[in-house]
Amino acid sequence: MSIKEKRTFEEEKKNGMNVVTNMNGEKKANEKLEVADVSDKMTIPQVREYIRLYKTGGDVNKYLKQFKLLKPELDELQKLAARRTS
Repeated sequence: MSIKEKRTFEEEKKNGMNVVTNMNGEKKANEKLEVADVSDKMTIPQVREYIRLYKTGGDVNKYLKQFKLLKPELDELQKLAARRTS
């Protein structure tokens, strides 16, 4: 019985040889980071403070007013906080 090892890259066979590609590496890296794209408006400590307020039930609306975030950025930030609390 043989055990097939798990491949993390896309693989295909050409001319009897295995060809391994990693053309979607940036996409996978972004998925692993799970960070809302607010880096141009908020620093990491500010995002952590938002998550802390979210966890404790603080007034996140008042805190976020200073950053002037757009709706998609707010949604991503809320998803991030929800993942960190569960």
